[in-house]
Amino acid sequence: MSEQIYLVNYGQGGFLGRFRSSASHERGERVVVRTTRGLEISSILGTGSASSAGPPMEGEILRAATCADDATERTLRNESSTLVMSAQQLAEALNLPLMFLDGEILFDRQTAVLQAVHWDDCDATSLFETLSVQHGLHVQLADLTTTPKKESGCSTCGSEKSGCDSCGTGGGCSTGSCSKGSVKSPEELTSYFAGLRKQMEASNVRIPIG
Repeated sequence: MSEQIYLVNYGQGGFLGRFRSSASHERGERVVVRTTRGLEISSILGTGSASSAGPPMEGEILRAATCADDATERTLRNESSTLVMSAQQLAEALNLPLMFLDGEILFDRQTAVLQAVHWDDCDATSLFETLSVQHGLHVQLADLTTTPKKESGCSTCGSEKSGCDSCGTGGGCSTGSCSKGSVKSPEELTSYFAGLRKQMEASNVRIPIG
């Protein structure tokens, strides 16, 4: 059978990608795939096209998922919950302005991705180093923080500076006070963590969040 392209939904973030397979698969079928993140269990959404249009080409479908794979996935979900709780407790102990919302341990048990938001700039180097060592995983961060949109001016008077009772004396988003700088993208942070294990002994390595 010639190679086929399928649309696949994977990850807790609901990622969509095109995957190659030498076997035939049905819509809704659970499969094991190799993504840019590692091995994952995913769901077939339908057939795709090899053209450059549409979702990115992510990887390959290795095989159909088995009952044993489903059991392993349930176990990993429980372990992920424990990892998220551990991360939050450590963040609070280190007094870091982070809230961990969710997480997932990939099917190959090599990588974990934690989803978090922050409300101030911080350096989370020690937190992720500690988690990686304690849990024997390559722990990555998916930063879900969004930066508030800066207003162009007062909605009442139209001035970019304080000019009426509504915009006051400089408070509010028109002054930029609602945002404290740019946020590193998940891709940038993931790239950094790719070399985490080699960098653990380098004391001058920092992981800025903000």
